Amino acid sequence: MREPRGTGAEAARAVERVLRAERDAEASLVRTREEVQAMLEAGREVARADVNRAMQRVTRWQQAHALALEQRLQGLRERAAAAAEARPLPDAATVTAAVEQVVGHLTGAVHGGGRDGAD
Repeated sequence: MREPRGTGAEAARAVERVLRAERDAEASLVRTREEVQAMLEAGREVARADVNRAMQRVTRWQQAHALALEQRLQGLRERAAAAAEARPLPDAATVTAAVEQVVGHLTGAVHGGGRDGAD
């Protein structure tokens, strides 16, 4: 049996519609992939910006605490220096005299410090 007239043309149009739909679908898929890539890159940029801000905050925090620590250390150094100036260490002769006095008290060689009860 012969095909009715025009059936071949209709089939050709149908094939053309299918091919066009396939091309449109491929183009749509390419656009979607590009959009997804753009969204991923935007997300990465946001994440990088967040990390950079966090690093800046940590750096500022560390600098502030380092400054506070340095100020505390300087205060301690100043107090130590002031204490050293307020109480100068005795010289060797003074230390020797003090040791001799203690030895004298312990051995009873100092006047009035004997062990005979004659204080």
